[in-house]
Amino acid sequence: MGGKKRYPIQIAAETKAALDKHQIATGSKSYGEAIAKLLGVKVTRGKNKKHTGVPASIIDAAILRCWDYERIRDKTRAEITNSVREALERPYPTGTSWMELYPRWYKESLEDYVNDRLQSLKRRGFIDNPKKGVWTMSWSAITPEEVMFLRLLTKYIEPSKQLNIPQLLKDRE
Repeated sequence: MGGKKRYPIQIAAETKAALDKHQIATGSKSYGEAIAKLLGVKVTRGKNKKHTGVPASIIDAAILRCWDYERIRDKTRAEITNSVREALERPYPTGTSWMELYPRWYKESLEDYVNDRLQSLKRRGFIDNPKKGVWTMSWSAITPEEVMFLRLLTKYIEPSKQLNIPQLLKDRE
């Protein structure tokens, strides 16, 4: 999140297959880490990489709820981020909001974290971005009961509870 500049690359299918094998063999968490290990570049993972803000489950639920009332409309990244921001500012029955619990993270890391969660939800088949900067919900990936669950979660889950939304909705692995 933030800080490091990233460079997109294109590789042939055969190279990707070899990289997949290397990633598994080395226990790398990402392609970038696998390539770094292959090239002998020291990969640093430390405390600064640990997530210290609002749980992924709350962000995931807020993102998926963006399409709750406008099911077929595409959303921009800015619209999604604004919707998530509004959800985090809303107080729960206890009077506490996520923004109040994590004020520094909210100001400094929210947008990057929303981007990360968008990619995670895309990999798991819940959303897609058919064209750059535009996101759409995959309604075949979620049932009406699961939509109701997301509504209840964003309304009543007490701050600091940890849930894995994609895992709870459907096992995608």
